[in-house]
Amino acid sequence: MTPQELDRKIRSSFGFFLVIIWKHLNLPNPTWIQKDIGDYLQYGPTRLIIMAFRGVGKSFVTSAFVLWLLYCNPQLKIMVVSASKERADSFSTFTRRLIDEVPILHFLKPKPEQRDSKIAFDVGPATADHSPSVKSVGITGQITGSRADVIIADDVEVLNNSATQGARDKLGELVKEFDAVLKPLPTSRIIYLGTPQCEMSLYNTLCERGYKRRIWPARFLDEAGMSKYKGDLAPCITDAYFKDPSLVGQTTEPLRFCD
Repeated sequence: MTPQELDRKIRSSFGFFLVIIWKHLNLPNPTWIQKDIGDYLQYGPTRLIIMAFRGVGKSFVTSAFVLWLLYCNPQLKIMVVSASKERADSFSTFTRRLIDEVPILHFLKPKPEQRDSKIAFDVGPATADHSPSVKSVGITGQITGSRADVIIADDVEVLNNSATQGARDKLGELVKEFDAVLKPLPTSRIIYLGTPQCEMSLYNTLCERGYKRRIWPARFLDEAGMSKYKGDLAPCITDAYFKDPSLVGQTTEPLRFCD
């Protein structure tokens, strides 16, 4: 494959790019759920929620997605928000490290005159701007003051900020700031990654605001179990069940987890 062909393949398919990143990390090929999450990131709506069991790799996949977005358009501005500053910084630090380590991403390395830290960095081709290419912040931190084309809300709901109604109300108000930060463009996106902490989860409220939720459970469910998800289950999960109902109760990731 020539460099030009490789470039075209990468730009057309995040799934192909994900395989490259996984190989660099010495991981097996992405699992079918990781690929499906990747497809939803690439082709999903501008307001979406990805809910999956812990350990599926949704944050890793989304870190790779951020790099793919910057590969395709280095002028994008991306903000990563988590419940804690440390969590958000870990996301951006991992993303920045891959730029140094993966050869096809070396052109994204910040230049000497650009920002380059674990909390905010620019990519090499980016033009001068008040907002960094990637910025990480805690949900209670300084969200306003920057502009973003894409906001990644990675586990903004945790036990500490959702245990009481007052805490849930405060969290609900904090995430409304995203709309003040997001650029008013039809291509701007807000992507939530998370696991609900209670029955009155923020993610239920977001669905009422027009967000599209997709859920990947840890085990296959029967029809009664699937109906409780009100159409939010990933189609690949329901399709697999109807092709083989004997899957009920088995893990949805047999290559990684045992029953």
